[in-house]
Amino acid sequence: MQIKLNVLALFTLLAVIASGQTDLQKEELKLNEELLNFRAEFTAEGMDKANISFASKMKDFLLLDGAFNYKFKLLETVAVLDSPDGKIRIVNWNIEYPDFSYSFGGFVMHKNNKNVSVFELKDVFDPYQSKPKGIVNEDNWYGALYYKIIPFLNGRNTEYLLLGWDGGTTGSNYKVLDVLSVSKKHIYFGSPVFNSNGEFSKRVVFEYSDRANMTMRYEVKYGRIVMDHLSPEAPSMEGVYSYYVPDFSYDAYVFDGKYWKLKEDIIAVNNPQESNNEFIQLNPRTGRLEKKRFKKDWINPTNSGVKGEIEHVARIPETPLANPPSEKEEKRKKKRTKKYDPSGLSVTTGKYKKRRKNH
Repeated sequence: MQIKLNVLALFTLLAVIASGQTDLQKEELKLNEELLNFRAEFTAEGMDKANISFASKMKDFLLLDGAFNYKFKLLETVAVLDSPDGKIRIVNWNIEYPDFSYSFGGFVMHKNNKNVSVFELKDVFDPYQSKPKGIVNEDNWYGALYYKIIPFLNGRNTEYLLLGWDGGTTGSNYKVLDVLSVSKKHIYFGSPVFNSNGEFSKRVVFEYSDRANMTMRYEVKYGRIVMDHLSPEAPSMEGVYSYYVPDFSYDAYVFDGKYWKLKEDIIAVNNPQESNNEFIQLNPRTGRLEKKRFKKDWINPTNSGVKGEIEHVARIPETPLANPPSEKEEKRKKKRTKKYDPSGLSVTTGKYKKRRKNH
């Protein structure tokens, strides 16, 4: 008798789960129709209006039972990012305006035991504004599309390192390193845990040329964030970040138990899943960006062979410093090569960014 009751209870539970999934699938169909209408808009005013409507429908969906763990199947131009500890879900999307500037929308869900809180992200910054340096919450968010989330301990509290992308404007793209933390009533972006050569910041923002592609990824084996180092296309462009491009050398932020500390000139370990064997190279003769191919999977961040450029000294992950530079090389260390490899990560699930010409 007891076995029959247990079997009956199991079938009842499975029926309830299946019913919940079916209801969520029906709601996702409606949500996808709203998304397709949103993506069909072609004016800035229409996009903003459709975005408000879509965000409202998305919030209603995320408040439904089971939405935290629901596997979306239809929303191809919406990024869904779950934290490894199962406590955070970020639902995130972008708006590409006719002038090729970007805005963003999204929600952060936080699961605390059986309770799930939903916070709407409100992008209040103009695309042409600089990213804020201080701590912001969901109501004064700067806007980005997040593609990686990494939990870490800051004292006794768990915080989440975020890797993000912003298409910016016709001149610039951005990659963002930020920290997400959660309280009872708000979520916050920004934490003073980034140590860049003794200077501490709450977030790190990389601005670079719209014609380039910067790699920034997390290497699990070494517990670090590896990114292309950026340099101006020409010495006269120093400080004008819309002319900065990857220079074929790499830096990393490594967590030392308290801070994410910058390490310069490291050897980057290529992602074995990367199948793209193309990269963009600046031709020193013509000054133009050209697509090239490399035969090997490994890219060594050494001297490009162009006369007058300086070879970088690379550090392998296992040792602090290999082949120490000479005194002459140390003095010239700040000069960077013009050759770079932008074969980076895809940060969206759809074709968020169009090829375009700069004006």
